[in-house]
Amino acid sequence: MVAALIASGLINAWFLVGSVGKLATTPYGQLLLLKLGLFFGMLALAALNRFHLVPSLVAAQENGESLASSLRRLRWSVRGEQVLGLLIVLIVSELGTMQPAIASARVLPLP
Repeated sequence: MVAALIASGLINAWFLVGSVGKLATTPYGQLLLLKLGLFFGMLALAALNRFHLVPSLVAAQENGESLASSLRRLRWSVRGEQVLGLLIVLIVSELGTMQPAIASARVLPLP
């Protein structure tokens, strides 16, 4: 699902931005880059949870150790994912109201 999400996002970005140069030079492109950075941060936290924090929680439980520290780290990481997800939704809502970067380069005739 993540790969499909990334692929569809790249195709959509190509149609809405038009070129790599416009990513850094237009407000739309800059906001899109911010969204992508937050998305990859969210993926990094998800990978940390899946491959490090959850296994350490299971290992602590199997060894009879205290789960409080492992649960606290996992809770903070999940909260971080939620905050990043909320910021992404806010950015997407703003992107939906903006003129795409590709349209800003065109001069539209007045009726």
